[in-house]
Amino acid sequence: MTKYDRLIKSGFEVFNVDDLAILWAAKNRRTVLESIKGYIKRGKIYKIYKGIYAINKDYDKCALAQKLFTPSYITYYTALAKHGIIFQHYHEIHMFSVNSKIYEIHNQKYVFHKIKLEVLYNQKGIIVENNYSIATPERALCDSLYLNHTMSFDNLRNINVKELKIMSEIYKNKRLENDVQKLITYVEEKYAE
Repeated sequence: MTKYDRLIKSGFEVFNVDDLAILWAAKNRRTVLESIKGYIKRGKIYKIYKGIYAINKDYDKCALAQKLFTPSYITYYTALAKHGIIFQHYHEIHMFSVNSKIYEIHNQKYVFHKIKLEVLYNQKGIIVENNYSIATPERALCDSLYLNHTMSFDNLRNINVKELKIMSEIYKNKRLENDVQKLITYVEEKYAE
């Protein structure tokens, strides 16, 4: 099986040099870079950004976001929209990470919001989906209220209020815990069966 066949079989849509070095069990980084150059020349892979590549030009933008800045996870407007909690469309992809930074690549903005390390490294409410990490609905709500406590939401019907309460405690932020409690009260009243 060729290196390229192993790449295709791996399921990686977006990858970096380190991913390929591990996948190909390469001991020499230069060898990996030479292989990448060859695959780019033959049109088998595409360079997206410094050291980040894709199988084709129609790559998953969320997978790229995860590769741009590590550690990070998708949250805020992006996760809320994916989970159907907000109906507005935001073109940017929003992530939490160790630093705030904005990238613009191929007319797509990637917005990284700084969050406390103890929150970032806490894996509660973070799931891996399609080769990237994304906040669950409850974690995305807490993340959003942590950044913007006046934020409003369109659809809270499927929110697990017990999980939301537990999630709010990882931030060790009384304002957030109070905002979440108000949200829980609202959800329980609005969606009472």
